[in-house]
Amino acid sequence: MVDAMYWVHQTTTVSLMMVVPACLGYWLDQRWDTQPWLVIVGAVLGFVTAMKQLLQLANSANRASEKKRDS
Repeated sequence: MVDAMYWVHQTTTVSLMMVVPACLGYWLDQRWDTQPWLVIVGAVLGFVTAMKQLLQLANSANRASEKKRDS
């Protein structure tokens, strides 16, 4: 159960990393009338941040798997 909750937490975190900057960009575009530039910037920023997090997550899972296999 602990492993499942860990993965739910990680999945939720990555999802929010992708969605929140785009939503913030949309809100700022509406406020400052700069459509669609801030949405694009937010989406790219969110994508890059989420991919970085996914790579770190995959590397740590790989290390844990190797450590478990070696023991």
